This record gives sequence, structure tokens and C-alpha cells, in this order.
Amino acid sequence: MNNLGSIVLTTSGAGIHLGRASRLSALPPFSPAACKLMHLVSNETAHFREVSQVLSVDAALSSQVLRVANSALLGCRHEISSIMQALFVLGIDRLRDIVITVAIKSYIGDGDDGFLLRAWRHNLATALWCETLADSYGVGRPIAYTAGMLHDIGRIALLKLFSPEYAPFMDQALTGDLDILEAERKLCDVDHCQVGGTLARMWKFPSVLQDVIANHHCEVIAEAPRARLLVQAACFAASASGFHTAGREPAWDPSRIKHFLPPGTHTTDLNYNEVLEAVALKLNQTECSFL
Repeated sequence: MNNLGSIVLTTSGAGIHLGRASRLSALPPFSPAACKLMHLVSNETAHFREVSQVLSVDAALSSQVLRVANSALLGCRHEISSIMQALFVLGIDRLRDIVITVAIKSYIGDGDDGFLLRAWRHNLATALWCETLADSYGVGRPIAYTAGMLHDIGRIALLKLFSPEYAPFMDQALTGDLDILEAERKLCDVDHCQVGGTLARMWKFPSVLQDVIANHHCEVIAEAPRARLLVQAACFAASASGFHTAGREPAWDPSRIKHFLPPGTHTTDLNYNEVLEAVALKLNQTECSFL
């Protein structure tokens, strides 16, 4: 689907009026190779050769993936010279983490836009928190990381579509007491969850990711899918630990993270303050791997 009208249908059949955001179709697509990989590795029978072939069609993506694979972030003893070798050394799940991270970083671009950089760091911090909290929510670590990495794709799209207006809004919202989604709808006709959900459907992301992207600011309810609750918890943790995008930065209160756990869920004795420090270190190492 490359042509968006002014109204798109949600999975529930309700219509979203995109208004000025109907220009979404003018945005560059998310990496087709990364999209295909997300579906492929969810199939337990996927073979390394299939994964390698998917990535080989995008030379730029593969090159950047190998660059990250050989960085100090992973600490490999020997140089990894091919995607196939990376699969054997790192495994499919770890390679997918790298591919999704590289793909979202490439989508944001290498410029010095501070607002896009803020969005990139928030997504990355959320992904790292998701990875750490995944077991407590009964969510697989690979899908947890991917969901965190992509949950705010709608905000990135709004920055690309409405940069002259949306970037100042983000700055003002940092100290304002605003309903962020309502303010976004007044400014852009839609909010970043609606935009993200539309893009996730358009790019044919797996359904679990479509739900997370479209609903991660919904009211926290016990009946919500666990992946969504996980991302809501990780998004809060990332925002409260200095990696927020818009809105007032929440106070760091580790006890609030447990608020998102579904009833009866097994909890771990994680030291959230230690996790905070580990996430900040891993985020810094990841950013250095792109230099």
C-alpha cells in the first residue's frame, strides 16, 4: 500500500482521519529487508541461508550490520566478514537486534537534528529496558527488544513530516503540563500512536508490533497484551531515567515499573537502579558502534 487517503482503518475497523498527515505516503519506506527479517526469524524453521539471502539484497544495511557486529559493543575476538559468519557467531536473535537497530538508525539518518537524536535514544533505551524486563512479562527477548526499538516510529514520522512545527512542540512540551496525544492531534491532526500504527500496517509489521506501536499510550489494563504492557513499563523507565522525548520527565521511581505487571505475573528481584546504569552504559556503547 503506497497511497494513503485521508482516512485509514484501524484493526478494529474504526477510521482515523489523517488530515495533513496523509502525506505519510511520501515518507521513505522502512527497510524492506528488516521487515522481511522480522517475519522470517519468527518462523522456528528459518535457516541461516534464508536470513543471509534476505539481508544480501540491501548492501548498505548489510555493511552497517557488519560494522556494528565488529565493534567493541559485541567484543568478538575475530573479524566477522559476512552475514553468514555473523549468524554463526552471534545467532539469529542477536543479529535481528542489530538489524532492527541499524534500520531504525538509518531511518532517522545521520544528521545533527537534536530532536531526532532524542527520539533515537528514547527508542534504544526502551528496547534495552524491554530486553531486561522481558522474562518478567513472559515475552520473548527478541520480540521485546524489537518492540521497544520500534514503538515510537510514529513520533519519528511526525518529526520528518512536520519538523518546523513539531520540533518546537517537543521542546515546549518538555516543561509544559500537556496531554501529549491531544496536543499532537491539535497540531498535526493525528497523534504519534495513530501515525505509527498506520505505518506499521502499511509496512506489514507483525501484528504484535502493530499493537504495541498503536497502543503504547493506552490506559494500563491487566487484560492488555503482555508485549504492550512490557513496552509501557520500559517506555516509562526510559523516560524517567533521562531518555524522554516530549512531555514532563517523570520522576525516577523504580516501584512504578511494577505497576505495569499483569496480575499473577512472576516477578524477579531486579535491582532497577543497577539496570538503569547498565542501560545507560549499553546505550553509550551502541551509539559508539555507529561512529
